[in-house]
Amino acid sequence: MPANEAARYASGLSLIGFGGLILSVDIPLIRLSESGFYTVICVRGLLTCCAAFLLWTLARRTGHSSGRRLIAGRAGLLVTAVYAVGATTFLIAVFNTKAANVVFILALNPMFAALLSWGIAGERPSRATLLAIPLTLLGVLLIIGAGLETGGWLGDIAALCTAFSMALALTLARRSRQDMRYAPALAAAVPALIVLPFVASNGLESEHIGWLALNGALVVPLALTCLAAAPIFVPSPVVAMGFLLETVLAPVWMWMIFAEEPSTLSLVGGALIILTLVAHSLAELRARRAGRARS
Repeated sequence: MPANEAARYASGLSLIGFGGLILSVDIPLIRLSESGFYTVICVRGLLTCCAAFLLWTLARRTGHSSGRRLIAGRAGLLVTAVYAVGATTFLIAVFNTKAANVVFILALNPMFAALLSWGIAGERPSRATLLAIPLTLLGVLLIIGAGLETGGWLGDIAALCTAFSMALALTLARRSRQDMRYAPALAAAVPALIVLPFVASNGLESEHIGWLALNGALVVPLALTCLAAAPIFVPSPVVAMGFLLETVLAPVWMWMIFAEEPSTLSLVGGALIILTLVAHSLAELRARRAGRARS
């Protein structure tokens, strides 16, 4: 690999590592704030949206290509609406099941995206993807089974809906061939505005709102920006592995801070999902490199 290409690859890996690491503290910060459900939706959503708008404004003033359009037409509105559903179900999951269950189930996003791309965009999944799908589904069934034992099944189902919504939004964005980098952050404002009247009438319910403000104004926007920029430098399968950092680290933070120990079934299911997705990403990356070598 030439020196300049090696430097670009290293830059991409740095973005992935930093973005995944920052994203892994999302759920712990929500729990640290000790905030009510509506307060989290409102404060976190509005601050995340404002941060995205600020980034877009700066890009526009500096003449960067990402500052051309905030929402990419009708396709952008549809993608933003789907992300809004995912943003709502994500918070339902956080408040109704263990953090480990949430992040393990969210790791299904790549598998859902592969199936939806097949059905919507006509992109047939690779053999590695077809082999990985039943294994990851088995992992989710184990986690949901643990949720039935502990009473967290509602949160597990909400996390499953979140993974599907994220995958659907990514597939629709890919089919449109439009720049949707601001859509997830803007979507957070939709549920925030819906619950705003409840928050306005009842007041903010938070013991440590500073943690929530830090999360919405800095952590989430910064993490998503880094991960969105990484594909410029490295292949997409490598970027997808960056999201696994949240899957691995978030339960660790919850264990260390709150002593929230995952159940045995959750650990088995999560380990199965992680190992399958890592193997899948490596297989996809190897196949891409082999294809380039043949060309």
